[in-house]
Amino acid sequence: MSAPLIIRRDLLALGGAALALPARAQRRQPFEDVTAYMEQGYRSLGLPGAGLLVAKNRKVVYERYFGAYSAETVVPIASASKWLSAAVMMSLVDDRLLDLDARALRYLPQFVGPKGDMTLRQMFSHTSGLVDFPGSWDYAIGMAEYADRVAREGIMRSAPGAELRYASASMQVVGAIAEKVTGKAWNDLFLERIARPCGMIATTFVRTPANRNPLLAGGAWSSMPDYARFLEMNAGGGLFRGRRVLSTRAVQEMQRDQSRMAPLTAASNDRMGRVSHYGLGQWLDIQGADGRTVQVSSPGAFGFRPWLNLDRKVYGVFLMRREPGGPGAGASFDPWTLIDKAHAAAGDA
Repeated sequence: MSAPLIIRRDLLALGGAALALPARAQRRQPFEDVTAYMEQGYRSLGLPGAGLLVAKNRKVVYERYFGAYSAETVVPIASASKWLSAAVMMSLVDDRLLDLDARALRYLPQFVGPKGDMTLRQMFSHTSGLVDFPGSWDYAIGMAEYADRVAREGIMRSAPGAELRYASASMQVVGAIAEKVTGKAWNDLFLERIARPCGMIATTFVRTPANRNPLLAGGAWSSMPDYARFLEMNAGGGLFRGRRVLSTRAVQEMQRDQSRMAPLTAASNDRMGRVSHYGLGQWLDIQGADGRTVQVSSPGAFGFRPWLNLDRKVYGVFLMRREPGGPGAGASFDPWTLIDKAHAAAGDA
């Protein structure tokens, strides 16, 4: 008589488990809203694909690819290049080959007057006063030749340090200085000092030997996992998995407000509306009441967007390639909203 009772108890236990399953299935996963927003977003933009990686405490908590994109997808990252270039410059500062507060005249004697007074710090924080050349970029000339052209023809819109004007020419001059003091090409410096130490295998400023003047402010190509490794190094205060790439002081200097009281006079509508300040190669998205940096980012014109939130210990990379004004330009997809959702999900993960 006991056997049927045992069977009945087992059945009751199984039934209880079965009843519990739907409740567990209904429990929302931390990144469910993020996935839904990404799905809706890349489709509404008419893109072939997209990707998002989020890490907390330097551990990846979310990595997903949508549509035709994968971990091997490499895209032009536009202004996200600036963060990489700033890291190269700071590695040379660490080695005392460059001085952030030295004037251009010290390295390039052809720079005279206000142009000669520009410091490397100002040239990498958009406060040099130098205006970009009009027209298409010339990749066929060398960086030294480009610097000579700036010395002859470059226009100073303001005195160095007087205003924050988002531009590219002054960063390119620093590239010419870096090549001069090291005797090495810019992309070789990037590979040796940043890419290889961080395990970045798909990132480069030069995709063809004909490119002798790679654009420091917007010419790099990268993948989502590659750039995430770079952010991991920054989040680690210059350490990447036990290897020192930059000094902690160098990383902190990049994140510090370099524009200070200089008024923002030229940037994207988004940045002008937020009245953002700038570090070295990166925007300061959020600052504390005391001026302390909370979040930095370096978004590109095609949508590629890396960010690092120091308080939350969260960083992420949004992978996208969209031509400005192209299909889906009016879609209701906001990267700031995506970052907010990612932060909320990372807090629950």
